[in-house]
Amino acid sequence: MSTSSASIPTRIGRRLALREHAWFWIALGLLMVPIVVWFVSRLTEGWLPQGDDAMIAIRAHDAWTGHWPLVGMRSTSDQTVEGVFAYHPGPLEFYVIGLPYLLSGWRVWGLLLGCALVLAAFVAVSLWSGYRAAGRPGLLVMVGATVTLYGLFGSVLVLPWNPWPTVFGLLASLAVAWRMLLGHRGLWPLLMVCVSWTGQAHLGVTPIVGLLGAWMLALTIRRWWRGFRSAPGEVARTLLVTFVCWLGPLVEVLTYSPNNIGEIAALTTAAKTEDTPTGDAWVHLTHMVFPWIRLWRDTGDVTYPGAALIGLGIVAVVWRRRDRRRRRLDRDVDVATSAVVIGLFAVAATFWAGTRTGGDLRIVYLDFTMAGPVFFTFAVALWAYHRARASLRSQGTTDDRIRTLTTAAAAGVLALPVLGTTAGSSSVRTFVEAGNEVNAEQARLVLDELVPVLGEPPYADLPVEVEGVGLTAWGSVGPAVSHRLVVAGRDVFYESWWPKSADDDHRRPRDIDGERVVVRLEERPGTASWEEPEEPVDETLTYPLLTDEDGGEIRVLLSVRAE
Repeated sequence: MSTSSASIPTRIGRRLALREHAWFWIALGLLMVPIVVWFVSRLTEGWLPQGDDAMIAIRAHDAWTGHWPLVGMRSTSDQTVEGVFAYHPGPLEFYVIGLPYLLSGWRVWGLLLGCALVLAAFVAVSLWSGYRAAGRPGLLVMVGATVTLYGLFGSVLVLPWNPWPTVFGLLASLAVAWRMLLGHRGLWPLLMVCVSWTGQAHLGVTPIVGLLGAWMLALTIRRWWRGFRSAPGEVARTLLVTFVCWLGPLVEVLTYSPNNIGEIAALTTAAKTEDTPTGDAWVHLTHMVFPWIRLWRDTGDVTYPGAALIGLGIVAVVWRRRDRRRRRLDRDVDVATSAVVIGLFAVAATFWAGTRTGGDLRIVYLDFTMAGPVFFTFAVALWAYHRARASLRSQGTTDDRIRTLTTAAAAGVLALPVLGTTAGSSSVRTFVEAGNEVNAEQARLVLDELVPVLGEPPYADLPVEVEGVGLTAWGSVGPAVSHRLVVAGRDVFYESWWPKSADDDHRRPRDIDGERVVVRLEERPGTASWEEPEEPVDETLTYPLLTDEDGGEIRVLLSVRAE
């Protein structure tokens, strides 16, 4: 079956009729099952927003209650470049997941549903793009990439923390760019949604999708110059989509000083407090290209299958140049090579991003871009399959032998990620949930008693100022308390160590008039004792610190203050 760029749009068409595209719908239905399972399991285990998840939930609440977020979450830029305080570029996630959250009456299931729907949408875009680009082999490639990413990240993909949405947002962006490279029209609005969502969510991924968008724009202009015109109305729709996606950051530029674009520029151009050696970035990149065997990652060595795949990808591009010069180009191989080109771009951009990320955050930041190297790996597999098939045909191999090759290739594409997901020796799971689960349990322990207490006199109906110290007490439980009170309709305020003006300034305690109830969270290890409170306290609640095996505690000091 031909999968050439010329024949596929005609054969597959644009309609999503079930009868015409049974393989696509079967693949999509099967890959929706893990999303549903993760969504249900998170609800049944009693997941609740704490830490950064809680801060995102508050921003999603603000997005639909009149306090419009203009930028994304705060980044760790000050740890990379001293004195630079950059936000992640945009607030698109808050508005999108905030709508189901609003419609659910600010219940946790609405927040998780928004995240699950976004994940499902990006998976669907990735699968359909692969199918449109290269037929059933292209669909199979995207299924393999999706299964791999499912295995690497697991159920965290349905949580709101801002790096998680970038995983499949990046995969969808690359898949759509593959179709654009093949000459498919009308895709610019979809590409802008994908790259805007992904680029706004996390600065570690922003350069990759930014460069991808710039490349596609240059390609479009070049093709336009040669007479290839866009689909009717595509330019207007693209401009409208881009304006809507980036309205918040545009308003922020005009209303805040220093603005976030200036801070991001300073982060990009300034010398890092600690640069990542080029060799370390290369080693980690090879782990990402071949993530199924943990041996090399554990020892800090180059993953040799990953390095070989990168070399094979370069060979594929060079081979196509030779075939074009000799006019021996096989169209199926050409389509697959276009995917390799997109994948090589993602690999190169990921490597560059790795060398620009300072300090110990490098590995975490690069792993958020895992979709790029994974896409590349399966693109090389597609190229190798079509190259082998073309070679066998040129040698007069029978159709039965070729069908045997096709079956073996399909089995390999599916078996490798599935086995990699389940084998104990593999590098999955990239992110472990133990810490998140303990923090959620800790937050629930505090919330179940504290929130009802705050609903009784003398605390009821007073504005609430939340303050505290400690990684767990203030970094995890504090946001959980603030979030629970915000969605309950209480006026909640908290201080910030962030030195620049921001779009959450309406939550600063300086804006409280009159009395307020102060909720102060503190923690101590089991080897220390409590210090006397600096302010008079009306009530004290004490809880075990679950992350401390020596009997550590969290205490909550409640007091009504007039100033």
